[in-house]
Amino acid sequence: PLIKILKGRLLKIAELQDTVILELSRRFNFVLHGGLAVWRVYGGKRFSLDIDIYHDNPREVNIPFKSTRVLTASGVLYLRIKDDVEIELEASPMFEEVVEADYWLVDGSSIVVRTLKQEELVREKVRAFLERGKARDLYDIYYLLDLCDPELVREDMRVLSGKLRMPDDFSGLKELILMGVPPSFDAIERKVRKYASL
Repeated sequence: PLIKILKGRLLKIAELQDTVILELSRRFNFVLHGGLAVWRVYGGKRFSLDIDIYHDNPREVNIPFKSTRVLTASGVLYLRIKDDVEIELEASPMFEEVVEADYWLVDGSSIVVRTLKQEELVREKVRAFLERGKARDLYDIYYLLDLCDPELVREDMRVLSGKLRMPDDFSGLKELILMGVPPSFDAIERKVRKYASL
């Protein structure tokens, strides 16, 4: 269970994430995606701070927590949720193909959530990396690739391999990895190129 790995602030953040996910599960039909899905559903080793969901109508999403709320013109809702710690929930008005999977709670138990297939998460992460160039997105791609059908991610890896560069924040990746060490940039590049040519 995560409770054996996480300490202090990270544990409090993870517990708040669980509380929010459980509350969302009771109230709404939503789809979990982003880094939290990679970590808690697919078993990634990278700590993820924010909660990203898809919902038919994000303006309807409300939860009984102290929070600030911003709804953009494009219909994306941002909730900044405060307890002892602070997390952000982003609700976007779009859906991809969804699957049901276990979301692992801090205490080692699990609940079923709707999420994206691993190939869809890879596509999201490729788009995110091309937009913002963050090491965390590359790590998530690296982690998820071995869980994917190679044929379904080949084209995404071809696109990524043509634009792959070491992110400015790559040295900070080790602070986000909960177990073991992060892969080197060379290892990530080799895996991306391997999947681009499969």
